[in-house]
Amino acid sequence: MGISDYHRDELRHILANKRLTPLFQPIVRLADGKNLGFEALIRGPSNSALHSPGNLFKTAISYNLLEPLELLCRELSINAFAKAGAEGLLFLNVNPLLLLTSDHPSGLTKKMIEAAGLAPERIVIELSEQFQVEDTELFINAVKHYREFGFKIAIDDLGSGFSGLRLWSELQPDIVKIDRYFIDQLHQDPVKKAFVKNIIEIAKDTGCSIIAEGIETSEELQMCRELGAEYGQGYLLGRPQVEFQNNVAALAPLLANNQLTLNQALDPVITVTPAVQQDTPALQVAELFANDKSLHCIAVIDDAGRPVGVVSRGWLNEKFSHTFGRALYKRKAVNFCMEKAPLLVEKSLSIDDVSSLISDEADDASLHFLVTDNGLYYGLGSVRKVLKQISENKVFFARYTNPLTLLPGNVPLNMHIDSLLQQNVPFSLAYVDIDYFKPYNDLYGYSKGDLVIELLAKILQAEVRPSIDYIYHIGGDDFIIVFTDNNSTAALAQIQCRFTERVKHYYTEAHLAAGGCSAVDRLGQALFYPLISLSIGVVEPDPLLCLSHHDVSELASCAKSEAKKIAGPSIFNSRRRGPVQPSVKLPNP
Repeated sequence: MGISDYHRDELRHILANKRLTPLFQPIVRLADGKNLGFEALIRGPSNSALHSPGNLFKTAISYNLLEPLELLCRELSINAFAKAGAEGLLFLNVNPLLLLTSDHPSGLTKKMIEAAGLAPERIVIELSEQFQVEDTELFINAVKHYREFGFKIAIDDLGSGFSGLRLWSELQPDIVKIDRYFIDQLHQDPVKKAFVKNIIEIAKDTGCSIIAEGIETSEELQMCRELGAEYGQGYLLGRPQVEFQNNVAALAPLLANNQLTLNQALDPVITVTPAVQQDTPALQVAELFANDKSLHCIAVIDDAGRPVGVVSRGWLNEKFSHTFGRALYKRKAVNFCMEKAPLLVEKSLSIDDVSSLISDEADDASLHFLVTDNGLYYGLGSVRKVLKQISENKVFFARYTNPLTLLPGNVPLNMHIDSLLQQNVPFSLAYVDIDYFKPYNDLYGYSKGDLVIELLAKILQAEVRPSIDYIYHIGGDDFIIVFTDNNSTAALAQIQCRFTERVKHYYTEAHLAAGGCSAVDRLGQALFYPLISLSIGVVEPDPLLCLSHHDVSELASCAKSEAKKIAGPSIFNSRRRGPVQPSVKLPNP
């Protein structure tokens, strides 16, 4: 029997005996880490060549068994979700092409939901954009059928296919999941950033919620939050597991810290790959490599699940390539041709800890290390990813500080505001802007303009109490002060007074005597501009009205605009405590 026949029979055996394991990956709200729900994923038997979902579904498509496989996946996922009493929404993947088959059983998913005792509105049908649909009208009618049952609709992998925006427009989904390609290294790619920003803006305009997929590093997380992504999914936020994770406590330091911190957990550098028992035939391990080209290394474990070695694609190929090598090793257990276990580390260690251990193992040329959880095999770690993460960490803080004033910028400000809102901590925010700065900068030059900005930064730092109140330089001549006590009135009055007095030293005597200077506007006309001064808009956001930093930003910008309408130095205290148009949210899970 050939390998292909073996896979067909293996799949039929799996379907007949329901030998699939549903896993559940949390989808969390990026503001506070609370679960929106879980995406149901599937794995084949651990020692099977069909363990990975890629091989599993590829084989199903090859032998026209996709429909029974998908239906079994749904059945097992729904039952496990219901049995565990999990909270929130259940996301089920549905291949759009199945909806177009004439014999696809109508209403079967609804019957599964009812039998499990779940409400239809807790089910989200995920339709991947990877599969190109030819008969759009038929497809929309099929999706409408799901909607009539009360299910929510999500477009998965937006941006991975060819018709994402058209599909979005015609389906009008409740949720859109941004493909992980756009999230990977998002903070370093301005093109990806522009795409994601526009997708999020479209979602807000259409009343659709956004989930950013594949978040694996703290930098990607913070950039998603900065761009306004409401929900997220990825290894950094929670791995696929049999149990239903609630990671609010674990994510709290990452999401709620008002200072920029680097996530040093090992998760971003770990890949969960199948392990094999030490008595597994070497030929079966070779088939695992043959069926999954992305697999380069497999851990070897004992009966208790402890790692005892590792076998790499190259090492096994070398053994099999020798004269009589294949005949010699193919029937032997893999422990006869495995390498000794490389570096073993516990998953609780930080990336910095592992980096030190890797340095101590300088004589070992292995590109991988094995990660354990309480001594049992957990996953495969990448030395290259560790070194890359360490390198990126060195420039992380520099990227979020203003190079002129060395004050933190937008990202830490947004984190701070979200943290205060989540914790229901009273605070006030002052938006400080320099009036007539552009004509001054045009007339005196950018070097003098920088000196004025540095002057304001120094005055702010002198009047604002560190560790109690916080200063952020959000770009150009704009600053934000976050006050967490009742000190704002006196401090802002002193800031106004000191700046008005000190800035006079940055003008010529002639301009001081004239009370200002003339400069050319955008239309080429000379206009007289008064001496530069400060406009300060002050707000006290209400956590019940402001759901995120986006709402606070809108509130503060309006207050600053009102302050700028007042001639000369001004402080405008807004009575509004919430935005005109609050952020649109899905119902809390």
